[in-house]
Amino acid sequence: MKFIEDKIGLEYQILFSINFFIFIKRRGYNDFTGIINNILFGFLVFVGIVAYFSSKQKASGVSADVEYYLGGHSTPTVVLAFSYVTSSISAACFMGDPGIMSTVGWPYYWVVIAIVPGLIIPAVLLMPKMRQQAEKLGSLTIPEYLGQRYNSTALRLIIAGVISVFYIFPLVAQFKGAAVLLESFTGISFNMGLAIITVVIIFYVIVGGLRSVAWTDFVQGLPMLVISIVLLVVSLNAVGGFSGLEEKLSQIDPNMLKVVQDEAPDAQMSLSGVLGNFVFWCVIFISQPYLCSRFLAIPNVKRKTIGTFLITALILSVVYNSFYIAGLTGRVLFPDVKADYLTVTMAINLLPTAVAAFMMIGIFAAMMSTATSVLLVIGQAVGRDFYSKTINKNASPEKEVLVTRIAIVVVAFICFAFNYVDPPEFLSVVLYLGLSGIGSCIGIPLFAAIVSKKSTKEGAIVSSIVGPIAYIIFNYVVGFNFWFAGLMAIVVAAICMVVISVFINKKNRALISNVAEAK
Repeated sequence: MKFIEDKIGLEYQILFSINFFIFIKRRGYNDFTGIINNILFGFLVFVGIVAYFSSKQKASGVSADVEYYLGGHSTPTVVLAFSYVTSSISAACFMGDPGIMSTVGWPYYWVVIAIVPGLIIPAVLLMPKMRQQAEKLGSLTIPEYLGQRYNSTALRLIIAGVISVFYIFPLVAQFKGAAVLLESFTGISFNMGLAIITVVIIFYVIVGGLRSVAWTDFVQGLPMLVISIVLLVVSLNAVGGFSGLEEKLSQIDPNMLKVVQDEAPDAQMSLSGVLGNFVFWCVIFISQPYLCSRFLAIPNVKRKTIGTFLITALILSVVYNSFYIAGLTGRVLFPDVKADYLTVTMAINLLPTAVAAFMMIGIFAAMMSTATSVLLVIGQAVGRDFYSKTINKNASPEKEVLVTRIAIVVVAFICFAFNYVDPPEFLSVVLYLGLSGIGSCIGIPLFAAIVSKKSTKEGAIVSSIVGPIAYIIFNYVVGFNFWFAGLMAIVVAAICMVVISVFINKKNRALISNVAEAK
């Protein structure tokens, strides 16, 4: 699964940005840089204005922490659904996956398809119940919810600690990737670009918390949505529709039209791989606090509200898949172009220059939306789960939010400083850990908390510790690819949860029985 491993790496995003800049220069697209400069900085100013004015729309009758962490439960449901999807999308959706599709063909689409139900199905089946439970418990963060659900301060602190540490390094990757994009497309220095990115991200998050993050995600998601549709329609028309696409792909390589492979080399999927990939993404997405927070923030748990959220998220997820199918059309239209450059080559050659520039903005926005969401979650873990729930239990909501904002600034500057750390392999390693490590830590305790009253705090604590350790062993010692290592770690964590919970429950029943007999 080398393709899958490579597409998420930090060095991929950076090298792509640098090489693409050289690419457009060689091709003579000198006017492209000027156009993207104007559009980019205009876009940043516009998004900043949106962030500022959205922060002024405060809900009445709610505390400062509820307003900052959850948008006062008054952010429009459609906006939260947009934020849910756009926060889950990285630059790889624009650059990596379409390129892999162009190389492998339809067999790789199983990897892509698994992401959509992985994002939606757990949300349909589990998130409404989690939202109801969190509301009854008064939980504002995922660590707080799990701590209250299992009645365990230790578990809350473990989860908060994992979030605070593991999420920093994916943030570093987003900061660096965005800064390199600025350097590549605008000509400003990397250091200046990094400073701009740091300040902009801090502003987006600090000014209004989740409400501002959600609205900026909404605005940043719009160009991604529009361009994905436009690029697919234009490229499909160029190859003669789906029938023309299949005919031409069969001439290039008939294996590209196979759906499920008997054997599964590279990024192709066997049936077992398809099922395993689906389970992996289901657990990974449900366990990401920066995504779960959107459900905690929805106005209410009425069927209409939940339905609106899920339908919007489903439509957006499906539409964004346009980029992957466009990768197949790109193989037909530009067979000699390297996979890394395929989508941008298509944009430059098939779309008006301004629209192509907006595609670059989409890549930039994908990094920004993920960065702001993750940064807010880290701030919440520090401000609420560590400070107000442990260090200073008498802290006012206003003081708690102040500490959260300070933590956000500190973490952002840590990410700024870490961007001068080499080698990039170090960052890439922890980038994988940020996704799969947190998933293997939180996924099983969160799932069990929602669906089972028999799960115990002892099982949750052991599961949350063993899961990440198992992932590290499977990925970096045994040598499994990241998604299979994550899947195996989830299985190990689940076994720990079940075995220990069964043991503890039997022990408690025996104790109760002995006490009853003694009386």
